[in-house]
Amino acid sequence: MSRARGTRGAGWAWPALVWIVAATLIAATVVLQGVIRPQLAADPLVGGGRLDAPRTAPTPAPVLPGLGTPTRTVDPATLAQTLEGLPREGLGDVAGLVVDATTGAQVYRVGAGVKTPASSMKVLSSVVALDVLGPDARLATRTYLTPTGQVILRGGGDPLLASAHQDAYPHAASLDDLAAVTVDALRARGVTSVALGYDATLFGTPAWNPHWPETFATSVAPITALTVDHARPTPGSWVRSPDPSRLAADAFASRLSAAGIAVTGVAAQATPSDAEQVGEVLSPPVGVVVEHTLAESDNDAAETLLWQVTVARGQSATPTTAAAQLVTELTRLGLWSDGMAVYDANGISAENEVSPDALVGAVRLAVQRPDLRRLLTGLPVAGVSGTLGERFGAADSLAGRGVVRAKTGTIRGVNTLTGYVVTADGQPLAFAFMTSGGAGQTSARAWLDRASSALASCGC
Repeated sequence: MSRARGTRGAGWAWPALVWIVAATLIAATVVLQGVIRPQLAADPLVGGGRLDAPRTAPTPAPVLPGLGTPTRTVDPATLAQTLEGLPREGLGDVAGLVVDATTGAQVYRVGAGVKTPASSMKVLSSVVALDVLGPDARLATRTYLTPTGQVILRGGGDPLLASAHQDAYPHAASLDDLAAVTVDALRARGVTSVALGYDATLFGTPAWNPHWPETFATSVAPITALTVDHARPTPGSWVRSPDPSRLAADAFASRLSAAGIAVTGVAAQATPSDAEQVGEVLSPPVGVVVEHTLAESDNDAAETLLWQVTVARGQSATPTTAAAQLVTELTRLGLWSDGMAVYDANGISAENEVSPDALVGAVRLAVQRPDLRRLLTGLPVAGVSGTLGERFGAADSLAGRGVVRAKTGTIRGVNTLTGYVVTADGQPLAFAFMTSGGAGQTSARAWLDRASSALASCGC
């Protein structure tokens, strides 16, 4: 009996004890807030009296001065002394120009006249493509169904069109995706068997530029409005198909067949005016295509973009008309100099002759105009990306790594570098260095890397 009474007493005691402790804690908290908070408010390490307020670090100084407000501008005489003092053994002839990218003021010039630009030519053709086509334009590859039941695959001059679906950047359009939407449209119409026509008439002929040596047949494909995988029959192959349009059509036919649509034949065929569009895939924006072209020095894409410009201007696109259109556009943009001659957009032709002024002028246009900015973002980064990824490793060019952005140019006996850099003092410079002759590629590239790195590290 007594044990039962003791148990009931303990049951009442514990809740009372809990309430007493809780009340004590609340009272203590009130006292502490009244005593300690005013002291904390006066403590600069806490501030505001908030126990939960984190310390705020002071705003750090900028890593680089703001563009257009350099801490010191380049002294032309000092820069000339620096560049002229770089080793030139085996270099050959040099022409070059460096200007303030913002104002256009000349800070260094060497040599005179025009020189072969090699792939730096892509800087000029890219600025024209961005200006005429616009950075947001897309190139369409379409399929049509004729009243007689024939499917037409019509090329829209997309230089990045791929056979397989592309998830990776730059998300190229693909025949896989085009076949899928086309098959859905055919099934909806009850079509199970078709003859396939392919239409590449957006561009004219010849597809091979007569100013390109045959030795470059692995570096560029014949230019047609319907090309897939850069006209490579197998991924990664150096071999290019002599008939890119037929290669693309055969690849598309195999996809229709795999989806259960029988293909009774494949032949070149212009799209009839009464054909109904049943499928479409779009290229990445032209601005993205330009970035890819410059970063990877894509000869096919550079040439195709110029042919697109020619079509946009109402001309039939051929090697001759495209080159003539490039002259017209460069003249309109103020990038044409006496003595210049151009025969292609990608720089393969050794007959191209341009001035450093034209190349630097194109870079400056991209600095000034937001719609041309993809020219700048597409330039390879020294020691990091694209065709400059494996360069700028020598001790005398390390200062340019990650800072110099420039388009390379290399054919036999010619090495060039065109781009821009922000000096150590925050001044943006546009430059073009062009070399020819000399002992070979190694000497020329070493000097180009040294010279552009000297611009990057310039505190002069």
